[in-house]
Amino acid sequence: MGFLDYAWSLSLQKDDMKAGIQIDQKIHRPILLQDLSGFKIILPAPVISGNENEEKKVTFIGYNYSANNLGIEKIGRIFRACIFHLTAHTLIPIEKEKEQKISKKSITNNFTESLVNDVYVNSYLAVNYPEKLVDIAYANSLAYLRMKPVNTIFNPATRLMAALLSKMNVGIIKGNFEINERKAFNHLIKKLIRMKGKIIKSFSEKEKNLEDVLKNTAFQITKTLEDFGPILEAPSFHHTENLGKCTIFSQQNTFSETDEEKIFRKSVETLTEIKHAEKSFESFWSKETNIEAIQAFNTWLGQEERENRMLSKIEKFVASTKLKDVSFPGEDYSQYLKARALINGANRRLLDSLRVAQDALDEDPGKLYGELDLPTVVQMMISGQSRDDVFLRDEYLSRSFAWSILFDASASMAVKGEKARAIAVCISEATKELLMDPGSWTFFGFSDRFYILKDASEAYSRRVRARIGGLKFEGLTYMPDALEVAGEILNQRFDEQKFLIIISDGYPCGYPGISNALLRTIKKLEKKGLIVIGIGLETDHMKEYFKLNAAVYSQRDLIKTFAKLYVKASAAALE
Repeated sequence: MGFLDYAWSLSLQKDDMKAGIQIDQKIHRPILLQDLSGFKIILPAPVISGNENEEKKVTFIGYNYSANNLGIEKIGRIFRACIFHLTAHTLIPIEKEKEQKISKKSITNNFTESLVNDVYVNSYLAVNYPEKLVDIAYANSLAYLRMKPVNTIFNPATRLMAALLSKMNVGIIKGNFEINERKAFNHLIKKLIRMKGKIIKSFSEKEKNLEDVLKNTAFQITKTLEDFGPILEAPSFHHTENLGKCTIFSQQNTFSETDEEKIFRKSVETLTEIKHAEKSFESFWSKETNIEAIQAFNTWLGQEERENRMLSKIEKFVASTKLKDVSFPGEDYSQYLKARALINGANRRLLDSLRVAQDALDEDPGKLYGELDLPTVVQMMISGQSRDDVFLRDEYLSRSFAWSILFDASASMAVKGEKARAIAVCISEATKELLMDPGSWTFFGFSDRFYILKDASEAYSRRVRARIGGLKFEGLTYMPDALEVAGEILNQRFDEQKFLIIISDGYPCGYPGISNALLRTIKKLEKKGLIVIGIGLETDHMKEYFKLNAAVYSQRDLIKTFAKLYVKASAAALE
């Protein structure tokens, strides 16, 4: 279980289609996005630094620890805090007008809405999952210790924002206010505390019209902050959703474990309204929880190493083509599920068709003439029963198959959108069941880049499915180059029949002479004994390049034509 699987297992949102979780190594703060289809949570990946001659460090959202078990346990706490906080956001009821239109907000509204929602989230967790607040309190304490004193923050509105964040999440503020700012701060805190009480009552249905309470509180905060303008930023804690520019934190990381524990206990008390004076610091986390974090970290390191090996194996083939590079796409399991929902059982019907076709190819009918099977003849004579299967049959060995599926993810396929992804999912799901050995098939994507969706060394896992969902439709269509790479990989196998199946709109583009290059590549692959099949999505243009081709305008077309094409290709190869 790597970090992505760990995140999914921790998620409070049990509807996987409503909230997608991704990990992006290019970002440094968590991101929470919302559109009409639901939420998307994007998390940064932990980073290992150091070499054999120095102590290795692990970094996550700006926090650095030694890459030993204790450091990993601390990273695990912060990681869980991100997941609990962000996935709890997806459980907030959405107003009808927000469902219809999600518009861009001002900096002030971004902060105000985030603050109000955070109070809702913390209240929800306090009532339903109080044990989850331990990790959030730990992350809160780290953020507080890095915060600048409010009196050292230049902008008055930013001072107020930082103080509100600190008071509602930790229970105290760092530094002092001027008199007018203190008065405004106290007024807003009273509003927020009153709102928190009504939120908690709403969970037992004792409080109605909660939306009005949230709106009115948000309006009061926005109005007060704008009186102290200009508004330059919307600050947020490191483990919460990134709202943009944030200057309220110091770069210094010099605080003692005693300070850390003291602020942590204050935050736990603020969030849960329960004192844990008798409880030791480390006892807030069970041994099992710490072990889970360490296992997730070690698995993630192993996944990184395996992926690097896959990349190095394929890079040598990509280097001889015009493709820009080879990589793994982003991971979006939620998007995969949405595409899978569109196939509506078509993968099962396709699988049935392919199995019937394969059975027909593998059929071994009993002989009606030839050399007699003497024991069977004697048995027939003794029993007095007439039988026609008394001739010896030839020993039959089933043929071995290898498949490579190549999916066009160029910008021209964006017009097909999720319909195209659904077809790719349909074929891959059927292939998984048809070819029981996961090592006998691969799945790649391409544009002017080459993407590994499933390597032969991988099972058809949740991670593979997430890559299919994370594939973006962008770039040019370097079809001959992608075919050449996939063909070279497939050609290394020793199976009796090797199928290379490409799914595309049939329009290669990107450099002069690309159409002729495609024809030459297909001819070269066929000479090597590969069976190349072109599946055109809503087009019959594939027939201009591929001898074995099918135009697919619907999933019904796919089921109807692909099995026939498969039988035709396989039978022709046996002749």
